[in-house]
Amino acid sequence: MMRASHAFDLPGRRATPRQWTKPIRSCAIPAIVLFLFWLAAAPAVAWSDRLHALIAEEAVQRLPSPLRDLFSGAADLDRLRQAAIAPDGWRNPESPHYRPDERPNHFFNIDGITSAPYPFADFPRRRADAVKKFGADAFKEHGTAPWAAYDALDALAGALADGRTDDVFEKAGQLAHTTADLHMPFHITKNYDGQLSGNPGIHKALEIGLVHRYFDFYSSEIRTQRRQVPYLADAQGRLFDWLTETYARIGPILEADAAARLATAYNPADHPEDLEDLASDRARPYYAAFKKDLEARGSPEAAAIRDAADHLAALLYSAWVTAGKPLSLAPAPPPPQPSPTGSYWWLLLPVALLPILFWPRRRPNLKS
Repeated sequence: MMRASHAFDLPGRRATPRQWTKPIRSCAIPAIVLFLFWLAAAPAVAWSDRLHALIAEEAVQRLPSPLRDLFSGAADLDRLRQAAIAPDGWRNPESPHYRPDERPNHFFNIDGITSAPYPFADFPRRRADAVKKFGADAFKEHGTAPWAAYDALDALAGALADGRTDDVFEKAGQLAHTTADLHMPFHITKNYDGQLSGNPGIHKALEIGLVHRYFDFYSSEIRTQRRQVPYLADAQGRLFDWLTETYARIGPILEADAAARLATAYNPADHPEDLEDLASDRARPYYAAFKKDLEARGSPEAAAIRDAADHLAALLYSAWVTAGKPLSLAPAPPPPQPSPTGSYWWLLLPVALLPILFWPRRRPNLKS
């Protein structure tokens, strides 16, 4: 067995194992405390992988045929689910798929960009106009999610039109992920973790702690209120409309969380280890109270999840219509080559005259 470094030895004799670990423990305890503090305070990713996959799956079920048939096969649907989860890996520096410019695509803290009141009616919807008004740095800090979704929509339409199957799934997954993020109430506000309202830890408490404990409920709720999927003539404008609708759900969720904390004397920010520990007796009363208080306010979080699927279906349908309603994800056949007939017949005239020019002539018979 390897022994500890001599840096930890006592003068004149070897250090015992207990003595070797003293400096390690003294360093590790502050590090663990700092890590837990960071875990509670750092912005969380929007929704969980399970919910991103569920939203993408339900959006496909809402599509009309034949578009639904392009994604509803078992292998294709699973591929779309994975593609809808993938963008969270793009923003992770430790992921092999890391993309340095990805992070702002996942949120849009509109109240951190403008001081105008809700519903932000005068906020520019075109990116160039918004950058001109607020400056590019504002969006590096507060996000670009609506425009990221619109760019993914445009790229998806192009991939569908060209039959680029790999790009179809990547862009559809990116569109699914970003659309879901825009419907997560704490991804569109500077109060992204309740740190400005006395609700610290609300972000993960909602998207992981609550949703995972009542996943069957949300899986059922998302399948309600299905309707005919519309074509979006102004998709960029609708993305901002949906963001505004989602923003209105922040207040009721914060109120329900505050009531649950008061009733149970539980702060989810103090117990990040309880988020995915569904058997935690300590967390159970808080999440039960949180769910009950949300129901008393119309279950705004369930409405956000359902709207995410409904609106994603409309975006997928709009991309498909824009692409010309392809019936397959396979590449389109090459266009037929022009036939050398019709107005091109005269090109064959020289060839037709060659036998006449070079045909051997009969010599006249001079004998008589």
